[in-house]
Amino acid sequence: MIQTGTVIETINGNKAKVHMKKHSACGDCGACQHGKENMELNIVAMNEIGAKPGDFVEVNMETQNVMGAAFIIYVIPLLALVLGIGVGSYVLNTIGVQENVEVYAAGIGFVLTAIAYLMIKRVEGTFNKDKKYVPVVTRILD
Repeated sequence: MIQTGTVIETINGNKAKVHMKKHSACGDCGACQHGKENMELNIVAMNEIGAKPGDFVEVNMETQNVMGAAFIIYVIPLLALVLGIGVGSYVLNTIGVQENVEVYAAGIGFVLTAIAYLMIKRVEGTFNKDKKYVPVVTRILD
């Protein structure tokens, strides 16, 4: 996925904060910023080409890596929710709980979803070190 934006700051010489507008394919998930009214965002990208503040640049992140990141952020917690509800309901019925099984199972699902998000947050630093999940400034445009 290729986007364009303006470098607003360099960080430690090898990263750049880039101001850009959301791509039309970005959608309205709200992960970057909330709402349709704010279609602009700032990202931190690897800056191995030495772009300076004020440069209009091209930023790239491989589509498969974007899809992998989306899987991690959205699908894993969803699976935790579904698994928590299904297994929770089965276990509760097995141990003989008769009342409010659905409510308890939903609670178990929500707890597993929260745990999944906490685990993702805990390993987030690992993803930031892995360059395949970090946007890269690929060239300076005129």
